[in-house]
Amino acid sequence: MPLRSSTILFSVIILFTSCKSHQQNNKLIEGDLYYSWFRIGSFYNQPDSIIEKVKVYADTVNRKLLDSNDLRFLKMYETLKAQNLLYSPYIELKLDDDSIIKVYFTNNDYQKIKIYRRQELIDTKKKIRIKAEVKDLGTGMALSTNLISINKVNGKTLQINKKFKIEDYQ
Repeated sequence: MPLRSSTILFSVIILFTSCKSHQQNNKLIEGDLYYSWFRIGSFYNQPDSIIEKVKVYADTVNRKLLDSNDLRFLKMYETLKAQNLLYSPYIELKLDDDSIIKVYFTNNDYQKIKIYRRQELIDTKKKIRIKAEVKDLGTGMALSTNLISINKVNGKTLQINKKFKIEDYQ
């Protein structure tokens, strides 16, 4: 009987430790859906020709010759590859501290977000406020582990940039 009690106690400790560890890896973020004119973040909805060029570049480039921007791009690529997110949908989220991060979602959660159209939001003076639990991936990226809320609220969506075409999320 004492052996069983210690096994149960050990199991409870392991469960508590893993839950606590899970909580430490996740953080709660909240921000506004951000539409930028230049989006690099994954191969989601990208043509095969672009995917192939990026893969060849990443596999053959001499790191010693790269500047800091190219190294950052390569690190993003390697992180997405390691996390199996190269083909995952993502959005850009403007956090309350004015920083902008890329947040990767499951297809189901992404479908709930992509229905919002930038021009309609601008015309109605609305914005989309998103709250989610995320795992920080570094390099300005995060993986949503729990999409908590998506709310259309009064406010300003990204200003129209007349020089560049800004696409909706698709």
